[in-house]
Amino acid sequence: MVTPSAKQDPEALLAAKLASLPTTPGCYLFIDKAGAVVYVGKAKSLRSRVRSYFQESGSDARYFIPILRKIVADLETVVTATEKEAAVLENELVKQHKPRFNVKLRDDKDFLCLKLDTQKAWPMLETVRRPAPDKARYFGPYHSATSARRTLHLVNKHFQLRTCSDAEMASRRRPCLQYQIKRCLAPCVMDVDRELYTEMVRSVALFLEGRHDELTGELTARMRDASRELEFERAAIYRDQLRAVEAVREAQRVVYVKDVDQDVVGIYREGTLVEIEVIMVRRGRVTDTLSFSLRNMELPDDEVLGGFLNEYYGVASTSIPDEVLVPVLPDGAEGVAEWLGDRRGRKVALFVPQRGPRVDLLKMASENAAHAFREKQRSSDDLEARLEELRERLRLPTLPRRIECCDISHLGGGDTVGSIVALLDGQPDKKRYRSFNVKSVADGDDYGAMYEVLSRRFRRGKAARAMSPSAAPTADSEAALEASSAPESDVKEGVSESDMTEIDETESDAPESDATAGDVAEDVPEDDISVATASDAPLATEGAQVSATAERESSGSASDAPKSPEAGVGEWDLPDLLVVDGGRGQLQVALSAARDLGLHGLPIVGLAKERETQTGEKLVDRVYLPGQKNGIPLRSTSSALFFLARARDEAHRFANHARKRLGKARRLRSEIEDIPGLGSAVRTALLRELGSLEGVRRATDAQILAVTGVTKRHLSALRKVIPSPEPSPSDAPAEGAGDLSKARRLTR
Repeated sequence: MVTPSAKQDPEALLAAKLASLPTTPGCYLFIDKAGAVVYVGKAKSLRSRVRSYFQESGSDARYFIPILRKIVADLETVVTATEKEAAVLENELVKQHKPRFNVKLRDDKDFLCLKLDTQKAWPMLETVRRPAPDKARYFGPYHSATSARRTLHLVNKHFQLRTCSDAEMASRRRPCLQYQIKRCLAPCVMDVDRELYTEMVRSVALFLEGRHDELTGELTARMRDASRELEFERAAIYRDQLRAVEAVREAQRVVYVKDVDQDVVGIYREGTLVEIEVIMVRRGRVTDTLSFSLRNMELPDDEVLGGFLNEYYGVASTSIPDEVLVPVLPDGAEGVAEWLGDRRGRKVALFVPQRGPRVDLLKMASENAAHAFREKQRSSDDLEARLEELRERLRLPTLPRRIECCDISHLGGGDTVGSIVALLDGQPDKKRYRSFNVKSVADGDDYGAMYEVLSRRFRRGKAARAMSPSAAPTADSEAALEASSAPESDVKEGVSESDMTEIDETESDAPESDATAGDVAEDVPEDDISVATASDAPLATEGAQVSATAERESSGSASDAPKSPEAGVGEWDLPDLLVVDGGRGQLQVALSAARDLGLHGLPIVGLAKERETQTGEKLVDRVYLPGQKNGIPLRSTSSALFFLARARDEAHRFANHARKRLGKARRLRSEIEDIPGLGSAVRTALLRELGSLEGVRRATDAQILAVTGVTKRHLSALRKVIPSPEPSPSDAPAEGAGDLSKARRLTR
């Protein structure tokens, strides 16, 4: 944060700074009244550029000007020697201050890149999210993970580079399946021609760079040389690679006859909504197109474009072409071009085409940007219509933009885990995913587990609502603030994308019996369950266990409150609609959990899976509402079912994933980890030097103290759980042995 000057009239201070601006290149920072940097820009001439923001002009159509004087309270300038230095400094200042009016693209860690490290003895192609300055070659970033993995699969199929990690390669003793199906040369165990492998690596690099004409010529020459030397197997490899390259080239459109690499940037805007399209042309062929949506862009087109170029080409993995065609030049374009040239290692041209085929390319990029904007706008309008249909079908008070779904998963009654997933405007909102380890109910008690999970979820939501700035101070809010200092309960927060990856089926030793809450509901006859409403009494068959669970949960209510008001607001806000995976039984449990905490206005529904009755009648997916006996059937093509089914399937998947992770941790956990007073380093040293936990049990005090890093304090903590071993009979002296030895000495 930058603190504006105090004890001076802000307008007079700003006018004085504007009057003393230099005409040299540099960067400028606009600062608001709170001292936060709201915009960072660069200029060829600081005086002309910065003053243009504060000059009245009837022809000025920039969206930023009308609100500028209301926001900016101060400005700072940094003078640089050249325009290139200004471009580099602007990039650093944007990363440092993160101004709200600068262009922000999605973080580069969200994009997949392909890495080819030619410094390794046997290079391999792999996917990474964070390029590192390790002199390896990076290709991308790819706008979708599917596109990146499809390219990786194509390369591994035809160019026969190794796919195993360095650790696997070092420990392998025989070739893997990839070698058997002719997709790897097996350099791990086989005697591979290094020159041949180097040729493969070069071919992969040319293929990923889009230099298909050059690659085709080299592969053709290698194929003919191999045929001439009667090495027909190698010639067949080159032939298959040629066919793969030709198949890719056929799908690419020829748009330019010159052998140059180009990025064509098109822009389309409506008010503060901006769509930018990048067409990647490599050797005259369109290889890919990327689309970026920018919201709340108050800046003019040239500054939006300048900020976009800094963000887009600032990623280490982004390939920089020979030419960058833009519809309007940003301020300090020469410096930007020099900066791009330094990053690439060769000269880069940045210009606005005036005539010829380049103008057609730029027009095509602008048309694609407009088309992408309309498609996204149409998708947004369609989303509103489908959410409105869902609201009407379920008779909801508001549009269900945020939907949460709860599911329970266990394995044979053990490792019970509850999951709550969230959808925001129909898309998974993974930062709100939560998994709960259920511990207060008996094994196999799905109703009790769901009551516990939802009670903890509702308690946090209620505390977040009480601590929100708009909520009036009440007794509940005071209790929530007191509870905020309590320790956290066993809930997994902040699930990242890497945590969402499914665990391999081979990690589970026992067969799965994914008995979820939804499955239990299907086994309960509908005639045996009464109508569930928020004001009804609990079910007779499960009221006792739910009440008992409520008593157990009431003692731990403080532990489920957010740590602070800042942590609770937003992260634990209650949804517009809560869906439970199951029928009326699960719906009644959810309503009981909400009613016990005083949440009477929260919309809750139950979604029962499609099933077939004993008479052979097929029942489609049904939604159960509070106070309604019969469920609402939903067709498979219904828009309402689309959102609910997506939430249910995601909750089921995430619950199974959390259960597998919990079961794996339990199976791989050692008893020594539960001993208080032993740190991880001491535990590792004991197991390493004594071999196993059984070795620790048999070890004497002296042997344990001989382990590196183990002290008497550690020994005392260990002996509280693992007693000293009893001496074996062979170690104890035999009865009468002492007298016999004494007699022998006397005889001598």
